[in-house]
Amino acid sequence: MVGFFQAIKEPAFLDTQLHKELRVKLPKDYSFCWDVDVVPVGFSELLSVSMYYPVLFGVFEGEIFPFAMMGINRRNVYLGPEGRFKVDVIPKVLELYPFSVVRTKEGETKQWTVVFDMAWEDKEGDRLFDEEGNETPFFLEIKSKLGELAFDFENALNFSKELSQMNCLKLIQSLEINTQKGSGVLNNILIGDIDNLSKLSPEKLYILNSKGYLPILYSVYFSVRNFKLFDLL
Repeated sequence: MVGFFQAIKEPAFLDTQLHKELRVKLPKDYSFCWDVDVVPVGFSELLSVSMYYPVLFGVFEGEIFPFAMMGINRRNVYLGPEGRFKVDVIPKVLELYPFSVVRTKEGETKQWTVVFDMAWEDKEGDRLFDEEGNETPFFLEIKSKLGELAFDFENALNFSKELSQMNCLKLIQSLEINTQKGSGVLNNILIGDIDNLSKLSPEKLYILNSKGYLPILYSVYFSVRNFKLFDLL
């Protein structure tokens, strides 16, 4: 999650001067993610996303983050032939494409930065900056949603970190996936560990419950069953 996700083919950090003349035409459907089988998930959408997609946890640069599996071997099984999703819930990061956010680090300082897929530059599209270099209303609206996405991703990182510290995540060194759409192996991923809940102190259980983590943990744990949907969609 702290890096670029699969759909972004030509990533660029937006710069007022460098991209002053940049024009963008937004995609009309989700055909851009035919070959996207993994997407990062924000904290606020974990419950809804885990109803339809398998949600697992990965590790990147020492940080744990949740992600949704949308297919296998770079084939999105949730996408119909017309570029429309077959289920009602669509991860937020896809709704904001070709924009996204990545977390960058300078020394000890971490921040979320807007990134754009230059593959969607279009001379007939909408401008991001006006002649004076100010952000246009078009981009301001998008940037506001990107700020919410960054906040949601940060909360997802904190959620994952706390679960790990409480031993509520279990490492799976090799997870085999066998479906009619194909087979594959996921290495060194984590899943929710419900068994360890019974070993937690009442104080730690209270913390999990007060933060709303318990229902999410159960939902994510059972979401592994959604690999069966790969054969039904």
